[in-house]
Amino acid sequence: MRFIGRVPFAQVAQIHGDALATVSLLPDRYAAVGQMTQRLPEAVLAGCLPLTPAYIRSAPQFTPDRLHITSAAHITAELAALRRIAGTPAHADLVAQCLAKLDIFRLSRQLDTLDRVLSRIGVRS
Repeated sequence: MRFIGRVPFAQVAQIHGDALATVSLLPDRYAAVGQMTQRLPEAVLAGCLPLTPAYIRSAPQFTPDRLHITSAAHITAELAALRRIAGTPAHADLVAQCLAKLDIFRLSRQLDTLDRVLSRIGVRS
């Protein structure tokens, strides 16, 4: 697949569902603070493995170490390795590891975090 720009939101699930993997690129300001976008859970929930640049702050909280990439050559090598395990139990295990990492995105967990932060600065919910 060749991308030449943005795609409508409705097409994102189909693209992720058809893909083995995606590279989770972030603007530098997001990567510096570990602000992952909704694209990561969207990809994982569609079974698409998110290759994550290792320089993203807190990358291990978002994706398994196996999917952390450090260069274009590393992406190429990892994609070749993922193609070899596609459809196998090892592939299913890697998807399961990614699914387990999505807990951080649960609304209940985010609300608990917001409550803690707001109470620490004196705002009552």
